[in-house]
Amino acid sequence: MDKQVFQTDSTSRWNRFKWGIRLIAFIAILLVSVFVVMLIIDRIPSMPFKQDYRSVVTAQKPYLKDNKIAREYKGFRDFFLEKKVHSNYAREAAKLRRFEGRGDSVTQKYIADWSSKTAGIRSAYYVSWDPQSFLSLKRNIKKLNLIVPEWFFINPKTDQLEVKIDHKGYNLMKRNNIPVMPMLTNNYKDVFHGESIGRIMHSPVMSRAFIYELLAQCQVHKFVGINLDLEDLQETTDEYVIQFVKDLSDAFHAHGLYVTQDIEPFNADYNVKELAKYDDYLFIMAYDEHSTTTAAGDISSQKWIEAVVDNIAAKVPSEKLVLGMAAYGYDWTAKGNDNESLSYNEALSVASDTQADISFDEDTYNLSYAYEDDDQVVHQVYFTDAATTFNVMRFGAEYGLAGYGLWRLGSEDDRIWQFYNKDMMHSKAALFRIGGLEDLPGIHDVNYLGDGEVLDVLSTPHAGSVKLEMDNDNILIADEYYKAIPTSYQLRKYGKAAPKELLLTFDDGPDSRWTPKVLSVLKHYKVHAAFFMVGLQMEKNLPIVKDVFDAGNLIGNHTFTHHNVAENSSERTFMELKLTRLLLESITGNSTILFRAPYNADSDPAGNEEIIPIVLASDRHYVDVGEAIDPNDWQPGVTADQIFNRVIKEVKQGDGHIILLHDAGGETREETIKALPHIIDYLQKQGYRFITLDKYLGKTRNQLMPAVPKGEEYYAMQANLTLATIIYETSDFITALFIIFLILGMARLVFMYTLTVREKHKERRQKLQPSDFSGSQYPKVSIIVPAYNEEVNAVSSLENLLKQDYPSLDIIFVDDGSKDNTYKCVKEAFDGNPKMKILTKPNGGKASALNYGIAHTDAEYVVCIDADTKLLPDAVSIMMRHFFADKDCKVGAVAGNVKVGNQRNMLTRWQAIEYTTSQNFDRMAYSNINAITVVPGAIGAFRKSAIEDAGGLTTDTLAEDCDLTIRVLKAGYRVENENKAVALTEAPEKIGQFVRQRTRWSFGVMQTFWKHRRAIFDKKYKGLGLWALPNMLVFQFIIPTFSPIADILMILGMFSGNAGRILLYYIAFLIVDASVSIMAYIFEKERLWVLLWIIPQRFFYRWIMYYVLFKSYMKAIKGELQTWGVLKRTGNVKIENI
Repeated sequence: MDKQVFQTDSTSRWNRFKWGIRLIAFIAILLVSVFVVMLIIDRIPSMPFKQDYRSVVTAQKPYLKDNKIAREYKGFRDFFLEKKVHSNYAREAAKLRRFEGRGDSVTQKYIADWSSKTAGIRSAYYVSWDPQSFLSLKRNIKKLNLIVPEWFFINPKTDQLEVKIDHKGYNLMKRNNIPVMPMLTNNYKDVFHGESIGRIMHSPVMSRAFIYELLAQCQVHKFVGINLDLEDLQETTDEYVIQFVKDLSDAFHAHGLYVTQDIEPFNADYNVKELAKYDDYLFIMAYDEHSTTTAAGDISSQKWIEAVVDNIAAKVPSEKLVLGMAAYGYDWTAKGNDNESLSYNEALSVASDTQADISFDEDTYNLSYAYEDDDQVVHQVYFTDAATTFNVMRFGAEYGLAGYGLWRLGSEDDRIWQFYNKDMMHSKAALFRIGGLEDLPGIHDVNYLGDGEVLDVLSTPHAGSVKLEMDNDNILIADEYYKAIPTSYQLRKYGKAAPKELLLTFDDGPDSRWTPKVLSVLKHYKVHAAFFMVGLQMEKNLPIVKDVFDAGNLIGNHTFTHHNVAENSSERTFMELKLTRLLLESITGNSTILFRAPYNADSDPAGNEEIIPIVLASDRHYVDVGEAIDPNDWQPGVTADQIFNRVIKEVKQGDGHIILLHDAGGETREETIKALPHIIDYLQKQGYRFITLDKYLGKTRNQLMPAVPKGEEYYAMQANLTLATIIYETSDFITALFIIFLILGMARLVFMYTLTVREKHKERRQKLQPSDFSGSQYPKVSIIVPAYNEEVNAVSSLENLLKQDYPSLDIIFVDDGSKDNTYKCVKEAFDGNPKMKILTKPNGGKASALNYGIAHTDAEYVVCIDADTKLLPDAVSIMMRHFFADKDCKVGAVAGNVKVGNQRNMLTRWQAIEYTTSQNFDRMAYSNINAITVVPGAIGAFRKSAIEDAGGLTTDTLAEDCDLTIRVLKAGYRVENENKAVALTEAPEKIGQFVRQRTRWSFGVMQTFWKHRRAIFDKKYKGLGLWALPNMLVFQFIIPTFSPIADILMILGMFSGNAGRILLYYIAFLIVDASVSIMAYIFEKERLWVLLWIIPQRFFYRWIMYYVLFKSYMKAIKGELQTWGVLKRTGNVKIENI
């Protein structure tokens, strides 16, 4: 037996490989260990400034009021005792039938709660203009059964309906199936316009059109009705208002929708008795007892609320009344010219900042305090909290009202939600654990100290507490004492610049294409900037990071992945900051204390998304560099002129000093690069000067980017730089490699399409016909069947071969020293058959068995098949037509068409697709340039003289069929393809068997390629040397070797914020891949629906093949003798499967 390719008796090659791997692994582990240690140590630069700028002003006790209502009404306690009749309308109310609207099954469940005595309406007003309103809705939506969003407006200029639905809030409401009843208001841009609704009500045509537009919008968005908030009406009579509400009610009720209306207390604009006939509910606006347009005082005192409700309930049934409750406050100045509204958290924040004492009034159940500002102006603050709301809800429950409406989400005391959806009747309220109301969470509002656009956190929110006293008889909160006021965020602003001094900053880089262009522009105009870099981008562009720093610019930390910090855990954020800082220190030798949060660079942060990144960065000794001039140059489709105009406009408006641009990110930064020189040139000509961030902060460059000390840490940084450089260079190499692979793949695709089409045209032109030989004139053909341990399939395969319609053939069966009963079974079945020659020999491998069979035939042609293969009856006849048509005797072999005959599970179906779309399709294309490299062992016809000229089958490779085919080509013969000569083979049905078979194939092809490597690019061998062998090298070895890296990068990319783009690329790849498969299936007239199996095949099958390839590499390096082996057969191949 010949010595196999790669076989060696020495272990030196394997030992050299193992020690090489160990050395590489040791260096990698060493570098990674240094990197991990540096991560753990996390040397944080010291801050050049940290001060406490907190100032305190003294507070003044506010004065209390006495009025007529206070004298007339005694309060909730007395009301509970008296239980007076609240409505002289009660008898009529009993006769009225409540309107019942319609909703979907889930929404209807909430609507049913409205009329429940134990539940009732629990509604809240939602506004789009306050982000806190959405956050509150998101947290507390499950505590509500009705939401009233401020979305419908009357435009006073057009008298038309203007719809302003914020879809984030709308989608949240719809996902939770909560009934939504939008508010229609004549408040337009903070002013109530009575004249606009008046014009609509006075015109029947306009009124009708307006109502039906309103109805259409409610139906389209599946709202349950409409809430009317019509204020400051300019009507001399209530006729038109009542008629409008009646017409609206008729239209809405006809479609199962509700109509409700907000009613101002003690307001003659509303004839509530008449309106109640048409409105399903009246929402009593029992707040703004005092407002910004009045003197300072309670927002909604208990006696005033009682008076308001009594006034309306005298005319309207109480079960139609929804009690609107205040969840906010007001801040009045002594001068009265700067009064403003406050949320509960803002009220507490001001009290904390000024160290004011909060007073809970036992008589009004409202809270108040006073303080003096920096200009010595006295402020008085009145507001409500959870204690106020608790008592008001107790009053509403005992009064028998329909429910409650909270004005508004986002300004309330969060403690309200502990009881808002509870039954507040005496017996149930008595069970409520009031202790939960004594804890006050920290306030997430922001207080700023100083000026500038660079931010540092001085303090973070801390929880507070109150002490409550209960009136257990009436279940009211009798007193509330604020023991510790919760604190808010305190942010110090740094930075000082003259009116015409500006700073340039760039985010998201560096980028190999755009950052060098930015540096070029800056150098031209002698301007420096601050670059806030993303770690992943730095890793890809190490030299550019050094260029930016060496050019005199500052570099800040923009996290490692550019993920929204507000959505990260603190651990992930700290790790991202560490990684980016370590990378910067390794490249430049300098650290940084500058930070800018991705997506949240505003110099006036408000919400948690903007504040949390600053807090987390501050914990790692960073200052946050904000911006005030942002032209949004990242927007898709933005032009250089737009960027320029936006910057100039904001600069001239005096919005700030720090300009934000981007030198990376998005599809392109070309427009930014175009705009940059115009921005600098124009502003410099206008007298503006660009300064550096260190000058803006009054520090040195080294303080903002301190050098890494030349000690142990410095050398660790050098090790980190080595690791980063290796990653960078490897990344560049892989990127370049994949681009080349992509180009080669597309070129191969086009070339294979071309060859296939040409081959099909050639087949149609030739139209090989059956021979005109008579019976005895047909050249003899011997079918050689080598077998090793094939007792399951051998007999049935031989019986199948006897059915061939070729008139002159015999079958030579060669048992290659089987250890089972193969030879015995065949001998018993066919002994004495004149067409059958049964041979046996010692085991020597498949090539040896084939040579043995060929040596025992005098036939001019041989057909070699595997012992598990079954042929269609005309397979041999069809292949022989190629030889009959060959007048020059140059056709040395004909490759048949192998198909999987046991498609019983997913693995065999995947193999069936591969046989058709890869192996058979490739042979069809290669046939056109005489470059077929494998006449399959399952079915192939040979001219015997061609085999002899090629030197016979050799045993130095496991791919004897591939090796023989190549040698036949090199001997000057043609190898043709015949798709109509079909053989059914048994494919492995289990993963283990499949891996063993494919490892043998892969290793055998590897041996064959190495054996014939000198023929690559040799023009003498034409298609074989110029296409087939190079194709084998690139597409069977090189690309599959690196493909696992691409798959891993794709999987990682799905979690790096680029999932959409990567998915798009993968779909494009599948389409291209599928196009090859579709074409192959069309050519072979196969069922196209089978290709659906391609999708799972590409995910799992590829990785099995990667394993097979690398296992073959190991075998080649080890150099051990390999045998042809045999699979455990099942005998599941049926000729009917074709």
